[in-house]
Parts: sequence; structure tokens; C-alpha cells
Amino acid sequence: MDRMKDSVDAQLQDQQAGFRKDSSCTDQSVTLQIIVKQSLEWNSSLYINFIDYPKAFKSLDGRIVWKLLRHYAVTEMVVNIIQTSYVGLQCKVVYGG
Repeated sequence: MDRMKDSVDAQLQDQQAGFRKDSSCTDQSVTLQIIVKQSLEWNSSLYINFIDYPKAFKSLDGRIVWKLLRHYAVTEMVVNIIQTSYVGLQCKVVYGG
């Protein structure tokens, strides 16, 4: 996992939480909640974009991704978690209702 982390870290922006130690979906949810709250307090416009990556990159063959992850010594458990989230995991943040 460290090899994957090192190679991926160099490519990611600071805001990206995936494959980052001590960063999670919960962190991103809290950050989003703070941003929405500030926007409401300041009465400012806020635009949020959610991307369905499997649909956005539907030409990407998942089998190749899984093979590459295994090639870079990512454990089978982690590959399975990523596979499951790629295929059907959804996350939604609801604020104020």
C-alpha cells in the first residue's frame, strides 16, 4: 500500500482524500458541511459538483484497474473494497433536511 500511496500522492491535489492516510469520507463530509454553513451565513452562492466516475470514465476497463492494483502489491482485501465502491457504493450528504 505504501508504494501505491507514494506514487499516487504526487498526482493528487490537497483536497483529494482518496488513498490518503488519516483522511476519510467523514472528513470530506464535515468539510462540505462547514462550506455549506459558511455559504449560508455569508449569503453567498455555492456551486457543488458531484461526479459519477464510473459513468464519466465508462471506457475504463475495471479489470485492467484491478490487475494494475494487484501488480503494485495492493492487498486483495483493498482491491475488493475499491472494486465494491467502484461498482455500486453511493454517498450522499444531506444538510438541513
